[in-house]
Amino acid sequence: MSRYLGLNLATVALCTCDGLRTHDFEMKTYTFNDNTTEDLPVFCPENDLMREELFNQFDPVIQTFESNENWTMFSCYSGMIAEIKPGLFLYSFGDIDEVGEANFYVKSEIKELLDLLLTEWGPAAPPWREFLKSVGNSGYPENYEPGSMVDHKIFFPKLEEDGLLVGLIYNLEMTRLHQAMRELK
Repeated sequence: MSRYLGLNLATVALCTCDGLRTHDFEMKTYTFNDNTTEDLPVFCPENDLMREELFNQFDPVIQTFESNENWTMFSCYSGMIAEIKPGLFLYSFGDIDEVGEANFYVKSEIKELLDLLLTEWGPAAPPWREFLKSVGNSGYPENYEPGSMVDHKIFFPKLEEDGLLVGLIYNLEMTRLHQAMRELK
């Protein structure tokens, strides 16, 4: 949890409905670390109103995917950032079939959230930092269909890991994102 220290965030809450109602995302007043408040949605696992649906409700910034058919328990991990309004983002990381390990509303700049996402992937993951820097300068790899899961060699040609699949989609029109990706250290 130390990677979240210093961030101005609020944890995304879970709905307490019984699932018998179908509805849009319920709203809740969240209090951030700086004591400001925002009315924002909660997840509803009973009605499948979760990470992906909320990510697409806002302005998607970036989403990374990773899976490996050789993992003991098959899963697909995703890190995603969506902009709610300038300076306010949804940040989520975890298994796409679950609630996820980390789901926050964060008042921040894109660069800080990219750094958090890269930290979340961890040192055992492929070299996402170098890849995102490359994408910030040159765009997607040639012939890559944004958002698709592909053999890791398309993104990381020097990496040797059997069964690894990766994917990426990002907001091509967001100049702040391109700048933040180019400036990654």
